[in-house]
This record gives sequence, structure tokens and C-alpha cells, in this order.
Amino acid sequence: MKKVVFSVLCALLLSFSSVSHAEDLRIGVGLSKPPYVIQETNSGVELDIVRRALEIAGYTMKPHYMPLLRIPHELNGGSLDGGMHIRAHLLIDGFFSEEVIFYRNYAITLDEKDLRIHGFRDLEGKTIISFQNARKFLGEQFANAVKTSKNYAEIANQELQVRMLAAGRAQVAVGDFRIFLHFAQKFEEKFGVPLKLRFHALFQPTPYRTAFRSRQVRDDFDKGLRQLRESGEYEAIMDKYIKLDDLKTLDQSMPKSEPKAED
Repeated sequence: MKKVVFSVLCALLLSFSSVSHAEDLRIGVGLSKPPYVIQETNSGVELDIVRRALEIAGYTMKPHYMPLLRIPHELNGGSLDGGMHIRAHLLIDGFFSEEVIFYRNYAITLDEKDLRIHGFRDLEGKTIISFQNARKFLGEQFANAVKTSKNYAEIANQELQVRMLAAGRAQVAVGDFRIFLHFAQKFEEKFGVPLKLRFHALFQPTPYRTAFRSRQVRDDFDKGLRQLRESGEYEAIMDKYIKLDDLKTLDQSMPKSEPKAED
């Protein structure tokens, strides 16, 4: 009997030792991109989801903020245990998680302008403001369409997109709907001007994953992520950052569930 008890105690000690060894994980996180990552408050939709999935799996996330392009290099070099916001086509010395979150880019217009944008050809000749490198990121059809726009510009400051659209300096803004709604809400709070928006679905959703150097940590994370979704906590995290009323403004063509998009 004593041998059995001793064996159980040894197993428990080994288990605790293993957990404590893997408890703290250095995770590369991109610089602020609200509402996905808000560096000032160490929070955000994507950051909260990754942190919580790791917590469920028994790990503590230690975020290391850096430009997105640095994350794969730091991960491959061994200075990070994992990295957020990574697409599956990148060369990673490690293991990709399941899809963590989808970014959804839309062509966004003011409702009062009553613009009908059902395809890329409808963008031709319009004044368009988009995020940096959109022509490379959003594909050939979009790049060809904006060649004929009256005035096409890409800017790093996505808050400025909202202001330019509201001021009539652009007819169409192109960007992720959560980012746009985040800044639209701030605009309304600051100026007291409600923005009635239309979201035109022209682009495929883009899935992002988290990558880890350890297969075991990746497997544990995926289990935690599934539990997060099944419990309803995943959606609760989403709802903290985007109001339900704002989501109702999305175009009817928005898919009802997250699709399996190609990377």
C-alpha cells in the first residue's frame, strides 16, 4: 500500500513539475490594432482569446509586443514560445494552431450616399481610402478596380478612414469591419454625430492562427480554444468590444458563421 501511495505522489510531483515548467509562455503580439490588440491596456479581442485559451490549457501568457513582421523571425530564432496573428502559409519553425479569429474586410460607405457596390467593378471611378498595402493584400481584382478610381489612397492610421468617410473626402473606405466600427464608435462619442454605415461584402474572410514552437503546447492550446468556443466565452469576449447594435449594421450578405477560408 505504501508503495502505491509513494508512486501516486511521485506521479503528482512530476505532473506539477511539468505544468510549472510550461506555465509561463513568451508570446509575440503585434503592436496596437484596436479592437484586436490594445497595447495600452494589455487587452483586445484577439489577445483576450489567445490568453484565455492558454489559461484554460494551464499556461500563463507573457505578451511581448513587437511589429508583426518580427514575430516569425523571433519565433524561429527561439526567443519566443509562440506568436499571435500568423497565417498558415508562413514558414514557421513550429506548429500552427487551429484558426483563432477571422478578419473580414468590407467596402464601407455612408448609408445616406446610397451607393450600390455589388462587385469590384462598382468601385471603379470612386474616391477610395484603404489600409496600408491593401492592393497587395486584397488581390488582383481589387488592385485592378482601384486603378481607375478618381482618388485612391492607403493610410496607416485607420481612425483617419472614419473621419474622411464622414467628411465626404472619400466615397468608400476599405477595411476590417471590427476595426472600422471601433473607430466609428469613438468618432460618434467625440463629435456626437451618428454614422449610418453600409458594409458591402466583396472580400473573402482571412483566418489568423497562433503558432508555437512546441507541439504539446499547440495541442493544449487547441483544446483550450475549442473549450472556449463551446462554452460561449469566445462570443462573450467578442461582445465586449463590438456592440450588438453595431453588428446589425453589417450587410445582409455577411456569412452567418465563420467559414473555412483558404490561407
